[in-house]
Amino acid sequence: MSYPNQQNTPTRAATVKPGLAIGILVAVIALTAFCITGFAAPGFLLGKGDSIPLPIPSSTSAPTSSEDSPTSTTISRATRPRVTVTRRPAQPPEKGVQVITDFLAKIAGHDKAGAIALACEEQKRFMDDKIDSLLPPGSRVAITRTSGTSKFVLADVAGTVEGRSAKGTVIADREEDGGFCVTTFSIRDA
Repeated sequence: MSYPNQQNTPTRAATVKPGLAIGILVAVIALTAFCITGFAAPGFLLGKGDSIPLPIPSSTSAPTSSEDSPTSTTISRATRPRVTVTRRPAQPPEKGVQVITDFLAKIAGHDKAGAIALACEEQKRFMDDKIDSLLPPGSRVAITRTSGTSKFVLADVAGTVEGRSAKGTVIADREEDGGFCVTTFSIRDA
Protein backbone atom coordinates (compact mmCIF):
# COMPACT_ATOMS: atom_id res chain seq x y z
CA MET A 1 0.00 0.00 0.00
CA SER A 2 1.29 3.34 -0.96
CA TYR A 3 0.53 6.73 0.48
CA PRO A 4 -0.23 9.56 -1.90
CA ASN A 5 2.36 12.05 -0.57
CA GLN A 6 5.19 9.58 -0.24
CA GLN A 7 7.65 9.43 -3.08
CA ASN A 8 9.83 6.53 -3.95
CA THR A 9 13.21 8.03 -3.17
CA PRO A 10 16.17 5.94 -2.24
CA THR A 11 17.44 6.53 1.31
CA ARG A 12 21.07 7.46 1.93
CA ALA A 13 23.23 5.93 4.59
CA ALA A 14 23.99 8.34 7.41
CA THR A 15 27.53 9.73 7.23
CA VAL A 16 29.50 11.70 9.78
CA LYS A 17 30.82 15.01 8.56
CA PRO A 18 34.59 15.57 9.00
CA GLY A 19 34.11 18.69 11.13
CA LEU A 20 31.88 16.82 13.54
CA ALA A 21 34.37 13.95 13.81
CA ILE A 22 37.22 16.37 14.61
CA GLY A 23 35.06 18.11 17.20
CA ILE A 24 34.26 14.83 18.92
CA LEU A 25 37.93 13.82 18.89
CA VAL A 26 38.99 17.15 20.45
CA ALA A 27 36.29 16.81 23.12
CA VAL A 28 37.45 13.28 24.01
CA ILE A 29 41.08 14.43 24.27
CA ALA A 30 40.11 17.41 26.43
CA LEU A 31 38.01 15.24 28.72
CA THR A 32 40.84 12.73 29.08
CA ALA A 33 43.34 15.48 29.92
CA PHE A 34 40.92 16.97 32.46
CA CYS A 35 40.47 13.60 34.18
CA ILE A 36 44.20 12.92 34.29
CA THR A 37 45.03 16.29 35.82
CA GLY A 38 41.97 16.30 38.08
CA PHE A 39 42.51 12.91 39.63
CA ALA A 40 46.12 11.90 39.07
CA ALA A 41 48.78 14.56 38.57
CA PRO A 42 47.84 17.58 40.70
CA GLY A 43 44.70 15.83 41.96
CA PHE A 44 42.61 18.98 42.39
CA LEU A 45 39.37 16.96 42.15
CA LEU A 46 40.33 14.66 44.99
CA GLY A 47 38.90 15.29 48.45
CA LYS A 48 41.00 16.94 51.10
CA GLY A 49 40.71 13.90 53.44
CA ASP A 50 43.55 12.71 55.61
CA SER A 51 46.87 13.87 54.34
CA ILE A 52 50.32 12.50 54.90
CA PRO A 53 52.19 14.62 57.45
CA LEU A 54 55.21 16.40 56.09
CA PRO A 55 58.58 15.75 57.73
CA ILE A 56 59.90 18.55 59.87
CA PRO A 57 63.18 19.98 58.57
CA SER A 58 66.10 19.48 60.93
CA SER A 59 66.83 23.20 61.10
CA THR A 60 63.44 24.08 62.60
CA SER A 61 62.38 23.32 66.11
CA ALA A 62 59.27 21.43 67.11
CA PRO A 63 56.41 23.43 68.65
CA THR A 64 57.19 24.22 72.29
CA SER A 65 53.89 25.63 73.43
CA SER A 66 51.63 23.33 75.41
CA GLU A 67 48.63 24.84 73.66
CA ASP A 68 49.62 23.33 70.32
CA SER A 69 47.66 20.25 69.47
CA PRO A 70 49.55 17.23 68.13
CA THR A 71 47.88 17.53 64.72
CA SER A 72 48.73 21.18 64.09
CA THR A 73 52.43 21.36 63.39
CA THR A 74 53.91 24.60 62.18
CA ILE A 75 56.55 24.15 59.53
CA SER A 76 58.74 27.01 58.51
CA ARG A 77 61.22 26.98 55.70
CA ALA A 78 64.85 27.21 56.64
CA THR A 79 66.52 30.14 54.97
CA ARG A 80 69.92 29.67 53.51
CA PRO A 81 72.39 32.49 53.57
CA ARG A 82 73.40 33.71 50.15
CA VAL A 83 76.97 32.88 49.36
CA THR A 84 78.73 34.81 46.66
CA VAL A 85 81.83 33.16 45.36
CA THR A 86 84.29 35.45 43.71
CA ARG A 87 87.14 33.73 42.03
CA ARG A 88 89.94 35.42 40.34
CA PRO A 89 90.11 34.11 36.84
CA ALA A 90 93.19 32.02 36.29
CA GLN A 91 95.89 33.82 34.41
CA PRO A 92 96.31 32.28 30.97
CA PRO A 93 99.76 30.84 30.27
CA GLU A 94 102.31 33.47 29.31
CA LYS A 95 103.52 31.36 26.37
CA GLY A 96 100.04 31.45 24.84
CA VAL A 97 99.68 35.19 25.32
CA GLN A 98 103.14 35.71 23.83
CA VAL A 99 102.28 33.65 20.71
CA ILE A 100 99.20 35.82 20.13
CA THR A 101 101.23 39.00 20.71
CA ASP A 102 103.86 37.79 18.23
CA PHE A 103 101.16 36.86 15.70
CA LEU A 104 99.66 40.36 15.86
CA ALA A 105 103.13 41.94 15.64
CA LYS A 106 103.89 39.92 12.48
CA ILE A 107 100.62 41.12 10.93
CA ALA A 108 101.40 44.75 11.84
CA GLY A 109 104.92 44.37 10.37
CA HIS A 110 103.64 43.03 7.03
CA ASP A 111 105.19 39.59 7.77
CA LYS A 112 102.35 37.32 6.65
CA ALA A 113 104.64 34.28 6.32
CA GLY A 114 105.84 34.80 9.91
CA ALA A 115 102.25 35.06 11.14
CA ILE A 116 101.30 31.85 9.31
CA ALA A 117 104.31 30.11 10.88
CA LEU A 118 102.79 30.80 14.33
CA ALA A 119 99.54 29.02 13.37
CA CYS A 120 98.80 25.44 14.38
CA GLU A 121 99.87 22.93 11.75
CA GLU A 122 96.34 21.87 10.77
CA GLN A 123 95.27 25.54 10.45
CA LYS A 124 98.17 26.86 8.35
CA ARG A 125 96.47 26.08 5.03
CA PHE A 126 93.52 28.34 5.97
CA MET A 127 95.51 31.20 7.46
CA ASP A 128 96.71 32.74 4.17
CA ASP A 129 93.18 33.52 2.95
CA LYS A 130 91.88 34.32 6.42
CA ILE A 131 94.64 36.86 7.03
CA ASP A 132 93.98 38.50 3.65
CA SER A 133 90.24 38.79 4.27
CA LEU A 134 90.01 39.58 8.00
CA LEU A 135 93.34 40.94 9.18
CA PRO A 136 95.42 42.08 6.21
CA PRO A 137 99.12 42.76 6.75
CA GLY A 138 99.66 46.23 8.19
CA SER A 139 96.62 46.02 10.51
CA ARG A 140 97.32 47.48 13.95
CA VAL A 141 95.51 45.29 16.48
CA ALA A 142 96.49 44.77 20.14
CA ILE A 143 95.33 42.54 22.98
CA THR A 144 92.81 44.21 25.31
CA ARG A 145 92.01 41.25 27.59
CA THR A 146 93.03 37.61 27.95
CA SER A 147 91.43 34.56 29.50
CA GLY A 148 91.81 30.84 29.22
CA THR A 149 93.12 27.71 30.87
CA SER A 150 96.33 25.74 30.77
CA LYS A 151 95.21 24.33 27.39
CA PHE A 152 94.17 27.46 25.50
CA VAL A 153 94.29 31.26 25.51
CA LEU A 154 91.49 33.51 24.31
CA ALA A 155 92.53 37.09 23.63
CA ASP A 156 90.12 39.94 22.95
CA VAL A 157 91.72 42.34 20.51
CA ALA A 158 90.96 45.84 19.20
CA GLY A 159 92.59 48.28 16.82
CA THR A 160 92.44 49.40 13.19
CA VAL A 161 92.09 47.26 10.10
CA GLU A 162 92.40 49.06 6.77
CA GLY A 163 91.71 52.40 8.46
CA ARG A 164 88.54 51.21 10.26
CA SER A 165 88.08 50.46 13.95
CA ALA A 166 87.90 46.73 14.54
CA LYS A 167 87.66 44.26 17.38
CA GLY A 168 87.65 40.50 17.70
CA THR A 169 89.28 37.47 19.25
CA VAL A 170 92.37 35.37 18.70
CA ILE A 171 92.67 31.84 20.11
CA ALA A 172 95.88 29.93 20.77
CA ASP A 173 95.98 26.25 21.78
CA ARG A 174 98.62 24.26 23.64
CA GLU A 175 100.59 21.85 21.47
CA GLU A 176 101.82 18.43 22.57
CA ASP A 177 105.33 19.79 23.16
CA GLY A 178 103.95 22.38 25.62
CA GLY A 179 104.21 25.35 23.27
CA PHE A 180 101.28 27.30 21.86
CA CYS A 181 100.07 28.01 18.33
CA VAL A 182 97.33 30.25 16.90
CA THR A 183 94.24 28.17 16.14
CA THR A 184 91.88 30.79 14.75
CA PHE A 185 90.83 34.42 14.92
CA SER A 186 87.83 36.54 14.15
CA ILE A 187 87.88 40.28 13.45
CA ARG A 188 84.88 42.56 12.72
CA ASP A 189 84.18 46.28 12.52
CA ALA A 190 83.82 47.87 15.94
